[in-house]
Amino acid sequence: MKKVLIALCIVSAFSYSKAVAQENVSFGPIVGVNFARLTGNQLYSDWKTGVSAGIFINYSGESRFGVNGQLLYSKIGGESPNGASKGHLDYLQIPIMGTYYLNGRGNAFRPKLMLGPYIGFLLKATNEASVSINPEGGNRPYKGVDAGAAMGAGFNYSIGRKVWLNADLRYNLGLAQVMNTISDVHNRSWGINVGLSFPLGKYSPSAGILR
Repeated sequence: MKKVLIALCIVSAFSYSKAVAQENVSFGPIVGVNFARLTGNQLYSDWKTGVSAGIFINYSGESRFGVNGQLLYSKIGGESPNGASKGHLDYLQIPIMGTYYLNGRGNAFRPKLMLGPYIGFLLKATNEASVSINPEGGNRPYKGVDAGAAMGAGFNYSIGRKVWLNADLRYNLGLAQVMNTISDVHNRSWGINVGLSFPLGKYSPSAGILR
């Protein structure tokens, strides 16, 4: 399953690189809050709060379809049911999502639906006492790579000439095992994200405004 998801990421990235060469491309910073847990891990099976931050790039064609790619530092993990302990998993996540806008270009408010694969690279794993639970060498409880599907809904809103507010509510469904020591443990997380996009492309004569 992990190999399939990685292949999907590569194909999506190739398609996206072709889109970037065209007009109607924008980019910007993004920040968010995550609510995450680990399924199959009784110690960290409850939801915990974390943050995410990074950059994103959008492509929007003449139709209602587009592509969104992101590079995020994301803090997820989980909390024990009694609240006594938290597991902090810090990932570099790369979601690449197809986007469908519910109305056409030229509108200042554009609701959207998003779906696509993501891949995550584990940067750090600690417990509540900030003690490493993924030491270098020896037995590593957590795998270095996670992968899954990202899906969500949101909107883009024009707040000025060529500047857009991007907001979405997203669910990340981890499909790869994330632990070496326990089987069938997967990441699950909800995220609320907000960003600002600035143009790299051109104005479309037909739409009158970017994207």
